[in-house]
Amino acid sequence: MRLIGQWVETERRPDLYTFEVDDDDGSFAASAVFAYKLNWQTVLFVGYSDSQVRDDLDTLQPADRQLFAKVSYAFQR
Repeated sequence: MRLIGQWVETERRPDLYTFEVDDDDGSFAASAVFAYKLNWQTVLFVGYSDSQVRDDLDTLQPADRQLFAKVSYAFQR
């Protein structure tokens, strides 16, 4: 099993830009992947990922969600 949580925050100096930018922004991403070995040559992966971005009111709003499944099989000659 693998769990990842990542908070990213960016602070800027708007006077250094030639166009309008926010002083700061932030986002949070989390993911989980579970791997189950069915036999010596087959592995099943199931995972979920969720991303959120900070809005003008400093609350996190959903941005992206993903759910996936994968089967990995090793061929032998």
